[in-house]
Amino acid sequence: MIKKGCEDHFSKNITLDSKEVKAEKKIFALRQKLLEEDDTIATGFYYEKLDKLLSSSLYECLNTMPKPAVHHIHLTAAAPISFLVEKLCTYDHVYYSEKAELFKVSKNGITDEGYVKVNTLR
Repeated sequence: MIKKGCEDHFSKNITLDSKEVKAEKKIFALRQKLLEEDDTIATGFYYEKLDKLLSSSLYECLNTMPKPAVHHIHLTAAAPISFLVEKLCTYDHVYYSEKAELFKVSKNGITDEGYVKVNTLR
């Protein structure tokens, strides 16, 4: 599934210049620092994590970037694969659609067609 996702990923043919590589490394380091402080920062419930996110160096960095579009983040960009496999796949509020090849997280449940609790799939 990971191999297939990488083959189809929109960024597979993008080449970064040296400044972009430097910026990417800085953002990854800030993300890693945040994850080391709280490994559920990207998967926890939004309002419980909001104060920590807003006061983080990562938020400060993203907030000062030029914004030709609305910035947002995807779970697969926010969390290392090891986290997704080791932890996310054990939470009772995580759902997966094999057809869409997407995860959704909700403590209120997901009723969208095709989504099944990951714990049921395991």
